[in-house]
Amino acid sequence: MSAPASRPDAPRLVTKKPADPSTAASRYAVDPTRPNPIVQADAMGSTVLAHLLTGPALFGGLGWLLDRWLEVTVFVAVGIILGMGLSLYSIWLRYGTSQATTTDHPDGSMRAAAPHNEEIQ
Repeated sequence: MSAPASRPDAPRLVTKKPADPSTAASRYAVDPTRPNPIVQADAMGSTVLAHLLTGPALFGGLGWLLDRWLEVTVFVAVGIILGMGLSLYSIWLRYGTSQATTTDHPDGSMRAAAPHNEEIQ
């Protein structure tokens, strides 16, 4: 049994007009000399995850060593909390601060600022 032929007056299943590459905005164009935006996003996510894991682990380990040396049990918790706070602060400094201009673009749009990441650029 063959599939019915599509009619020109049949309803479309797609709700958006297909993108025309010749009229695509320049921010969606891929520059072959720069890394792929998907790779940049993956690298940023990996870096943030590494910061979130290493901060508490490093400062928690230092707190554990201090606990063993002083024979108390408070510095592990303080080290983990301090490490998480410093990790979140460093992530905020690197990726959370806005670099957006205060003026609108000529086409009337408000584009978000690009994150400043010296590892990827």
